[in-house]
Amino acid sequence: MRLRVAVLTMSLWTISCGGSISQPPLAQAVVAAPTLREGIVRYEARSATPRGASVAREIRPARFVDLEAQDPAGQTLARATTDERGHFSISMPSEATSLVLVLHSSVHGHDVAVTRDPNGLHPHTLTLPLSLNGAPLETDVSDLSDEGIAGGLHILDTMIKGLDAAVAWSGRELPPLFVYWGRGVTTVWSFYRGERPAGSHRYALELMGGERGRLATTDADDHDEAIMLHELGHFVFDRLSSDSSAGGMHPGGVLLDPGVAWEEGRATWFATAVLGAPWYRDTIGLEPQGSLRVDENIETDMRGPVGLGSEIGVSKVLWDLTDGVEGIADVDNDGISLGPAAVLRSMIDVASEPGAFPSLSDVLRNLVKNNAATRDAVHRLLAVSGQPPALLPDDDRMPWPLDIGLPGLHSSKIDGVSNPAPSGGRAQPENGFDSMRAYRVHVTQPGFFLARLTILGTGRAADHQDLDLELRDIRATRIAVSNGETPLESVGRVLMPGYYILYVRDGGNGNQAPYELSVVMQ
Repeated sequence: MRLRVAVLTMSLWTISCGGSISQPPLAQAVVAAPTLREGIVRYEARSATPRGASVAREIRPARFVDLEAQDPAGQTLARATTDERGHFSISMPSEATSLVLVLHSSVHGHDVAVTRDPNGLHPHTLTLPLSLNGAPLETDVSDLSDEGIAGGLHILDTMIKGLDAAVAWSGRELPPLFVYWGRGVTTVWSFYRGERPAGSHRYALELMGGERGRLATTDADDHDEAIMLHELGHFVFDRLSSDSSAGGMHPGGVLLDPGVAWEEGRATWFATAVLGAPWYRDTIGLEPQGSLRVDENIETDMRGPVGLGSEIGVSKVLWDLTDGVEGIADVDNDGISLGPAAVLRSMIDVASEPGAFPSLSDVLRNLVKNNAATRDAVHRLLAVSGQPPALLPDDDRMPWPLDIGLPGLHSSKIDGVSNPAPSGGRAQPENGFDSMRAYRVHVTQPGFFLARLTILGTGRAADHQDLDLELRDIRATRIAVSNGETPLESVGRVLMPGYYILYVRDGGNGNQAPYELSVVMQ
């Protein structure tokens, strides 16, 4: 899920010019007769079952995690990093009294941490026991503690896996990232938070940590690799590609605004592509009293709505474009096997086009245009995936968003009331397919832009005729909004040349009304 927030908090901790966490300087001390300490760190991980996360725990190596030798005052005297087997070797000065595992990694050029605070300033830590005789240290981090540091290590390892894949497929570097997570702390939902703090050049995910002391029944995502990678996918696409989502909740079984469906569906595709399997699962609690919030096989599951606003449709089509290579089985024989790198490169290519505000149709058109697949092959794949052929238009006119000229006038209707909705499925007033209309406007000269929304009704929420008007930039960041309860809504701004998006949308509580939208430069 992508949550759009304005971050106002200023960091009190020094952030380096490159945007990564500033490492404190090593303590200036005369070190005599350092002791070489060796050991291994592992952690307990769980997997998804039909009744929640598994009771059985798998022991995995804590790969590429930072270690610090510290003195009694907490000063760092030496540093090291575990290897891919979780092994480490660190030269500990005589003044060092503790060895601390820091949930941060800089392997393969990444800069990623799992932190205790929402601004990413304080990574989780674990003090490792030191043997008196200098024997090799062996630590298995349990997942049964209230702090659940094993879950934090699982998050860090999954982030490394996903970042490795994104860089390998794209050939591009990614900026520093941190994951805000903690037992009894991050209990609302899992989100991609964007840049945090603003101007730091560091980006944040927030993952559910669940409630303390309720491991058997709480909703925590630190062992849900598909959920972790879904949120990481939002970060990857935001930095390497585009963003055409107005945000908001995206429940299953609902046709959504095509931009929301695209961003959420391709984030699910990213998760499954990294894992190399089509299962997308989200656990709640532990077996046997737990459950699965989401349990989808995007290769074979034909449930759910179809068309441009289908989130699962997006993930299914992208998976079918991907499978059949690199050891990824093509169970349904859809006929196209491009691999994940080619699919991601197409997304990046589409994002470079003028006025890019893509949906699934844009990527399908791009693949045909660049001879990665034929039109007939794509139509066959859509049929196998249970999706309509209209997802690949017969010409270059994309079905969404609707381009409106300057000056321009367009009439349509918003319906967040009818159930089933006109497009099928239940109503979704927040961001459903019938509850939002997106218009793309090309401003060629600087000037004052004015958009007027005339509601053919009272405009009042009590009458379920309340419609809102939003102006956003080409990356879906809100510029202005008019959300009163009158028959006329308007937004006006001085705009520089470029592409902009206008949304006409349900006021939020289920509304239905025809409207006229006019746009002009003054």
